[in-house]
Amino acid sequence: MKEFVFIKTPDIDAVLPDDIDVLDSVNSAEYLVSNSKDAKAQVYAPEINFYLKNSQDSVLEKAKMAELLYEARAHTFDRAVDMDYQKEVGKNVIIISDDEKTTLASKLSDEGYKVISLSHAEVKFLYGEIGELYVTVLRENDEFEVISDFVLVNGIKEYMLRQSGTAEIANLKDDEILAFLNTRSPVYRYKSAITYDQSICQYHERRSEHCAKCVEICPTVAILKDDENKHLVFSHIDCNECGGCVSVCPSGAIDYAKMPRGAFIDVAKMYKGKKIIITPRIMDLEDFDIILPEGFLPFGVEGEKFLSQVHLLTLLQESGASLIFYSDIISAGVRESIELINQIYKAKFNEVAIEIATDEIELRKAIKNAKFIQGSQYSMSEYALAKREIFAKRVKYLVGDENLGVSKSGEWIRYGKVEINQDACTLCLSCVGACNVSALVADEKDNSIKFNASLCTTCGYCEVSCAEDGAIALTRGELRLEPSYFEYQTLAKDSLFACIECGKEFATTKAVMKIAQLMTPKFGDDSYKIKTLYCCADCKAKIMIKKQMEDAAKIYEDGK
Repeated sequence: MKEFVFIKTPDIDAVLPDDIDVLDSVNSAEYLVSNSKDAKAQVYAPEINFYLKNSQDSVLEKAKMAELLYEARAHTFDRAVDMDYQKEVGKNVIIISDDEKTTLASKLSDEGYKVISLSHAEVKFLYGEIGELYVTVLRENDEFEVISDFVLVNGIKEYMLRQSGTAEIANLKDDEILAFLNTRSPVYRYKSAITYDQSICQYHERRSEHCAKCVEICPTVAILKDDENKHLVFSHIDCNECGGCVSVCPSGAIDYAKMPRGAFIDVAKMYKGKKIIITPRIMDLEDFDIILPEGFLPFGVEGEKFLSQVHLLTLLQESGASLIFYSDIISAGVRESIELINQIYKAKFNEVAIEIATDEIELRKAIKNAKFIQGSQYSMSEYALAKREIFAKRVKYLVGDENLGVSKSGEWIRYGKVEINQDACTLCLSCVGACNVSALVADEKDNSIKFNASLCTTCGYCEVSCAEDGAIALTRGELRLEPSYFEYQTLAKDSLFACIECGKEFATTKAVMKIAQLMTPKFGDDSYKIKTLYCCADCKAKIMIKKQMEDAAKIYEDGK
């Protein structure tokens, strides 16, 4: 398989590097990246034609940037961690429509499909996945279940779209519907679009629910909750690869398999010194006629919803220029990320960092407004850093030594702070154990609990894990743009208590005194037991053994 191919088009006259095969028409050779969806290639990159057709860059610059676009797609493909799956799918089709004049059923029958037609009134429920779709049918006061490989609906209900193998056909031609079926039967091939790290998940195996935003935002049944065991359940066959779960995952437990964070930062660094237009797969770039001034470059991505505050700020800083997000679908996670970053840039530079363009008119305006932002460019290694840590380091660079006020966070992308009442806290460290993103840590050097607000996902698990009433409190809603917000601050501190027998330090003074206060009344006049409350484990055992020996000796003496 060769790497790059460019299929000539009448409206593009480009001089390209020798490592790109330039062909007059599609042939049977296989390639990695192509500018044409008709070529046999692993990756179709429409942004290549979009750039070459519309850019006002010089001929030499166009050749260099075209090669960059090919390389960016190839690198993303090489670093992708999506897995291949397949499933055998039959030719049983249910058509749900109130249009009695439709000719679709007979056309599908002619192509070998077995078709059942139902009205909306006859359908009570639909569940399952492609190849195994179960439709609950109501007919003549009877209720029964029909299994099908596909369900085609004219006027689809929202719940029906959540299963793979279902399609809205209201605006599709018969040939388009047939193509939809034929590309999925007799074998449906699909990939996993996300990866998952349960060790930093804010839902996984916790005693109470503090997250599952991925489930809330998923437009299909690709992610569900097992509330009994607090496990996420993934169905890759139902995933539409939008990436919405990635953008709202607070800890970074979910990443986009088609463009993992490691691949993203590598490609972002290629765009240094360029004004970027992010172009998701859903946007039709063919036949697009717009002027791209010198220095503009499209950034092609598959999923339209996976870009989080980390992805967007990385692109901003690595390029040094404002961004344009060109998409007519703006998910909640993407929108809140853009709003948060724009607040930060407004406070720092009094500039708009990211403009949203949902159509060609808005895109033209955004291109006119795009600019390099002095002081924005910043390149860093993101290797082995967690999602919040990357964002924290990048925002910290912008803040510097200034106090820029606050940026308000939303419901999907949350920031805040944790406070500890030192009078109530015994430094039992339950809160530290509950935090799986290292926002709360124990510092053995000074026997303290420290907190870094910029790493906190504000899940609230530390609150419910605290053994003391009112010892810890979480406040959501703000990312403070001041240096201390990005550093570990001491929330609680105590001295270590020395064992009254051997002098070894074994616990915090507050913890020892609290336990002693609780247990002393229960021990009555037993001086030995009371003494053990102030001893380390070794001395505690010795004291109890000594007491048992004295008790045994006393019994022996009394028995003489």
